[in-house]
Amino acid sequence: MLLAAVFGAQNVTAAGQQDAAEEAPGIEDSAAADAEAMVPDTLMERFSYAFGYLSAMSFVQQGIELDGDFFSQAVLDVYADAEPVMSIEEMNQALEEYQRELQTQAQAFEDDVAALNLEEAEAFLADNAQREEVFVTESGLQYEVLEQGDGPSPTADDVVVVHYIGMFMDGAEFDSSHDYGQPVSFPLTGVIPSWTEGLQLMNVGSTYMFYVHPDLGYGRQGRPPQIGPNELLTFEIELIEIE
Repeated sequence: MLLAAVFGAQNVTAAGQQDAAEEAPGIEDSAAADAEAMVPDTLMERFSYAFGYLSAMSFVQQGIELDGDFFSQAVLDVYADAEPVMSIEEMNQALEEYQRELQTQAQAFEDDVAALNLEEAEAFLADNAQREEVFVTESGLQYEVLEQGDGPSPTADDVVVVHYIGMFMDGAEFDSSHDYGQPVSFPLTGVIPSWTEGLQLMNVGSTYMFYVHPDLGYGRQGRPPQIGPNELLTFEIELIEIE
């Protein structure tokens, strides 16, 4: 499987090599790094170098750190049929511990991102609430009337048809029904809390802008890969009809 994965990384460019070098978390200092570089000549030498290089590039891209000396020793021990310095049980334990460490680091990073996103969201909403054209409901949903229709308003039990544009706090779009070429329909019981609440404030023919606190959107869990944890979202929604 490793051989297939490495050969899948064919057509490596100089730019790709540079990117990998810049992204490398680091194979820790190895004696090999200080030795004079050998130039492969025979097919076996060239294959061995290519396989090792592409394997290392794959490790770097996955964020896997290695100690170069012990990695090289392990490879040499296998090919020399030497007694390993660790038992298979110890090796499996090391792999499990390393995986847990990666998960811990990833969770800590996500917690930091979630805290920062929440802080930025609440600061944005605090400023936004001061604008005269913005209304704030008891739940904290903020909305702005872009166009007021005169049709009926839906209830929580209704199915509605809307056009919408979903945006991040900086205005960048992450989703839009206009990209699908047609409006979408859904029951109000099957969407995020801000939509369930906000659409009931609208009349058919209206277009509102919703400013959504994470608690009224996708919350701490977000909606990977597009929406991160505790991201503030804005939606421009046109209520077309009630089915």
